Amino acid sequence: MKKNSVAKTIMGLVILAVGVLAIFILAINTPDKKADTVQITAATKQLAKNYDTAYPGTPRQVVTEYAEITRCLYASDTTEDQIRQLAEQMRKLMDDELIANQSFDDFYNSLRSEIVIYRDKNKVISSYSVSSSTDVKYDENQYGSLASLYMSMNVRQDGKINTIKEQFLLRKDAEGHWKILGFVLANDGAEG
Repeated sequence: MKKNSVAKTIMGLVILAVGVLAIFILAINTPDKKADTVQITAATKQLAKNYDTAYPGTPRQVVTEYAEITRCLYASDTTEDQIRQLAEQMRKLMDDELIANQSFDDFYNSLRSEIVIYRDKNKVISSYSVSSSTDVKYDENQYGSLASLYMSMNVRQDGKINTIKEQFLLRKDAEGHWKILGFVLANDGAEG
């Protein structure tokens, strides 16, 4: 009987040793989740888009992308490097004529100043809306194929919401892409 008891004890210790060894090997080979975790933010999602291969197909989609980039730019979790990349991405949505009016550095510095003011005043773009597809107005004239539509942004500060409404003018370029030619603050009576 003693031999049986000793054999069981040795077998139990071997199984325990194998289990401890297996746990140790798993612990060494398991990657550190904190080190490999990439924080997915609205900015990182936006920056994953490639307008060179997948450009928005309609004026409404272009303005929606512009609004989403704007929202990301002013978000408190957007880094300096992301702000520069988002500014570059935003300019891909703009007509060459609009881009020619301001160098990238001037555009970026102006944008950066606005972002600092927003953050200092604890302003947050809480939501936006873009005119429905049926509300887009199209025109054809000596300047090309044009489209006009509205975007509203709700900016929250100190528990209050202020709505900023802008009218966008887009022009179709030689590749058939709708590009932002300009935008202005819209009147209160504007539809969209």
